Amino acid sequence: MASMHFTEQQSIPSFWRLLIFGGVTLMMGFVAFMVFQTEWSSMPPDEKPLLLTLLLGPIGTLMLFILRLDIRITPGTIEYKVYPFRKKFKVIPMRDITEIRLFKPVGFKSMQGIGTHKSINRTELNFGGKYQLIVSLRKGSMISFSTNKPQELKSFLLALPEGGPLVKFEV
Repeated sequence: MASMHFTEQQSIPSFWRLLIFGGVTLMMGFVAFMVFQTEWSSMPPDEKPLLLTLLLGPIGTLMLFILRLDIRITPGTIEYKVYPFRKKFKVIPMRDITEIRLFKPVGFKSMQGIGTHKSINRTELNFGGKYQLIVSLRKGSMISFSTNKPQELKSFLLALPEGGPLVKFEV
């Protein structure tokens, strides 16, 4: 018998990646152009190569194109990682979970925005999904994941064995 599991990979939506990359590239290009037009002739020759540091902005934003959230849920664990910052999955055993809630957020302040956000007792991993999975842990903290597969996730959570965490749906 094959083991039951749910997997999902999410990345930041293309619109936001291109908007941020384009904005940073235009800004750094404008700064380089203005320095070249106004100060290039009076700049000491040993400082001219330092203008190449302006490339660090656009090169750094290229990280948005490989950033990815991987979620894997089995009957015994919830595992997640944000690639490339974490190579191995972080594992949360089901025995440490008190409640799992799947819902569609409503309102402007329902999520903090795209990306990862941490506070004292809450971690939010939002990579543009329209639905949210909130996992409440026994120690009082919460982890929130965005998801684009609410029906598959709901079917999987309904098939979990009895005696596990409380599961709620608002989908």
